[in-house]
Amino acid sequence: MRTRDAYTLFFVGVLTIVLFWETRFYLHLSPPTYFRVNRCQNCKLYFESDTTYIERQKLQEMIKFGGRVKQFANKEYMKREGYNESFLDSLPIVRKIEEDFQPPECKIKSYSRSKKKVSVVMNYHNELPSLLLRSIYSVINNIPPENFYELILIDDASNLTVFFDLKRVEVLVKTFLVPVHHIRFEENRGLIYSRRYGCQIASGDVVLVLDSHVEVKEGFLEPMLDELEKDYRTVAAPVFDFWDTYNMKFWSYDGVLLGFDPYLTWNLLELPKTAEVHTTPAILGGAYMATKAFLSSIDYFGKGMVGWGNENIELGVKTWFCGGKLVYVPCSRVLHFAAFRSPLNHGDRLKAPFYHYNHHIIMQSYFTEEEYHEFTKLSDPGYEKMLGEDFRLSVQQNRQTIMNNKCFKNYTWLRRKTMPQVESYDGDTLIAHTVLADGKCVEGEWLNQAWMLVGKVCPEVKAQLFTARLTKTYELRFAEAKCLDWGYDQAMFVDCHHLQGNQITLYDSNLKRIVDIKREKCLVRYNNTNEFGFGRCDSTRNEKGEYYIPQTTFKVVYHPELLNRSPP
Repeated sequence: MRTRDAYTLFFVGVLTIVLFWETRFYLHLSPPTYFRVNRCQNCKLYFESDTTYIERQKLQEMIKFGGRVKQFANKEYMKREGYNESFLDSLPIVRKIEEDFQPPECKIKSYSRSKKKVSVVMNYHNELPSLLLRSIYSVINNIPPENFYELILIDDASNLTVFFDLKRVEVLVKTFLVPVHHIRFEENRGLIYSRRYGCQIASGDVVLVLDSHVEVKEGFLEPMLDELEKDYRTVAAPVFDFWDTYNMKFWSYDGVLLGFDPYLTWNLLELPKTAEVHTTPAILGGAYMATKAFLSSIDYFGKGMVGWGNENIELGVKTWFCGGKLVYVPCSRVLHFAAFRSPLNHGDRLKAPFYHYNHHIIMQSYFTEEEYHEFTKLSDPGYEKMLGEDFRLSVQQNRQTIMNNKCFKNYTWLRRKTMPQVESYDGDTLIAHTVLADGKCVEGEWLNQAWMLVGKVCPEVKAQLFTARLTKTYELRFAEAKCLDWGYDQAMFVDCHHLQGNQITLYDSNLKRIVDIKREKCLVRYNNTNEFGFGRCDSTRNEKGEYYIPQTTFKVVYHPELLNRSPP
C-alpha cells in the first residue's frame, strides 16, 4: 500500500512540474487565429506600480497553471461558472483585440475631445478571475488617462471556491496608481442593487456601467462621449460582439434595436447595418454610459427591483419619458464573453420570481392603470395580491420621481416615438377586432397548457389587448406576440414568427368567415361551447369526428376597407 501511495505522489509531482512549464508555451498556441495577442502584454502599463506589475505576472502564471490543471483533471469543472474556464484562463490578462468588428465607415470618423471624467462601475458575483482581470485591465487601458476618474468594483458576496482567487484580484487592484474603490457585500443583493449602488456613489461627470466579463475595443469611449457632449440626457450604449468560447463562434447585435411590447417582452427590431448612431427603445444591460447629472435627476434605475433582469427596460422607459433618449453607437464596440448559462446568484431575499416581480415594478410605476390591468390579466392574474409593502413603497417612490420630472407618458407614446414598426393596439395600425355573430369576442384563454381560442363577452374599452385582431400582416393576433397557426390540430395562439406560412389568416367578408385558403379550412365553433377549432367550411365534423357549426360567422369592426385583400 505504501509503495502504491509513493508511486501516486511521484506521478502527481511529475505531472505538476510538466503542466507548470507547459503553460509557459501554451499561451502562444491556444488563442484562435482570428485573435492576435498584443505583443506588449508584458509591458508595464501607466496605471501599474512596480508592485502591481510583479503581482500581475505572478497572478497570470497562477491562472494559466490552474487552467491547465482544470483541463487535465475534469472537463466538467470548466463549466462551473458557465464558461470554458480552461481556455479563458489560458488567455493573457493584457491583450489587444486586433479583429475589427466596426463598420468600415468608423475608420474615417472623428470626434471632439471631451474633458469629462469617467467613473467605471463594475459588479460581480463568483466571476471567473481571469475574466474579471481582463475586464478591469481592458477598460482602464482603453480609457484615455485624462478621462479616467475612478473604478468602482463591487463584489456581491462571492462565496464559491473561486472567492479565494478573487481575493488575489482585490489585492492586486489596490496597488493601482489610479483610484480604485473595492466594495464587498456580505449578503448577496443582486446585480441591480449592486449596480445602482455603484452609480450612486460614483463622482465622475460620466458613469460607465460594464459587465465583469467583457473586453473593450480600442477607441470605444470617444464615440459615446461625443453623444453625451451633444445632450447630457443621452444614454449611450456600445454594440455587443459576443464570443462563444465553447464553439469559437461570434455573433453581433449590429443592425438591431431592442424593442419591447406592452408586456415587456423583448423584440429585436432590424435596422440597416451602418456606422450611424440610432435611437433605440431600450439597450442591453451589460454596457452603457450616461452622465451622472441625468442619472441622479431620474433617481438612477431599478429602484425596488430585485435580482437581475428588466432594469435595462426600466432605464429605457424612464429615460424616454423624462425627455432623454437612448442610442446605440455602432463605432463603439465591446466584446462580451457568452456563458451557456447564467453564473449569477439571484439572491436569497426573493420571495417571488424576480423577473416577474420586476415586470410589475415597471408596469405599476410608469404605465397607465389600464395598461397595467391588461398586463396582469395576461401575465398572472392574482399575482399582484402577493406583492408586499416593499413593492408598494418602491412604486410610490418611482411615481414621485415621474411627477417631480413631469414625465407623463405611456406605452402608446413610446411605441410611436421609438418603434413605429411594431404593430400597435390602437386605431393607427390595427385593422380590426374579430367578433362573433352572437356578440362574443374571440380571445385567448390559458387552457390545457396552451392559449386556446374562446368566445367571451366583448370588453367595453376599444382595442383591448386581449381581443383577437386581424392585422395588416395577415395574422389573427392575440396580445402582442401570439398568432393563430393553422398548422396545428387545434385552434390556438402560438408565438408569432412573422414568416406568414401557416399563420396567414384571411377574412371573407361575403361569407363572414375566417379562413385558411391554402388548406380550405375555416375557423369554427364547437357545438354548445365557447371553444373554437378548425374544420372544413362545408362539413359538420372535423377529422376527429367532433361536431361544430360549419357556418360560424364573424363580424369584423374597425377599418373594414382593409379586409378582403389578396394574400401576399
